[in-house]
Amino acid sequence: MRNLRILIADDHEVLRKGIRMLLQKRRSWTICGEAATARETIAKTAALKPDMVLLDISLPDMNGLEAIAEILKAHPSVNILVLTMHESGHVVNQALAAGVRAIVLKCDAARELITAIETVSRNRMFLSSRATQAIAKMGAEAAGSGPSPADITRREKEVLKLLAQGKNNKEIAAILRIGAKTVETHRANMMRKLNLRSLSDLIHFAIRNKIVMTKLS
Repeated sequence: MRNLRILIADDHEVLRKGIRMLLQKRRSWTICGEAATARETIAKTAALKPDMVLLDISLPDMNGLEAIAEILKAHPSVNILVLTMHESGHVVNQALAAGVRAIVLKCDAARELITAIETVSRNRMFLSSRATQAIAKMGAEAAGSGPSPADITRREKEVLKLLAQGKNNKEIAAILRIGAKTVETHRANMMRKLNLRSLSDLIHFAIRNKIVMTKLS
């Protein structure tokens, strides 16, 4: 795995040190800096140019979602992995919509953080088990009035599953042995059938309906 520069942003020093100790076991990973506030995180992202920011969504000086938006606007290639104590489907949904690549509950960090970083570094999205359960629970509570997996075809579900894993159109086309334009057509058809407006909405739909965890072949 290539060298990875990581910035840790959390207002609890003990947690930052714990994460640093956990990640320093990987020789190809470098902790290039730490931050205790959202504005410090934004400044250090600009100065240090990390590949990945591990960000607590509840920093004291600024809404975490606003900080994510500001970072990604200035540095779109940076991968943001959210660490949060909030086991809420709404929080997970908001973070995904903001453009983060992974969400790990703090209570799962010791077990899942390294896997999350490895997954994101391979250009795939990652949700910890509790984050996935939170979205599924919220979807189950709202079920009954919205679109369902029955509204899309088997091939569309295959495309959707790969989209939810972080694959782009060209990668999906190669995996399914179809044209990239065909992938885009499937994607557009799903958004029309499900009355969704964005890729983030599609990914939320896949998670809520457990398509991302389904074996389709």
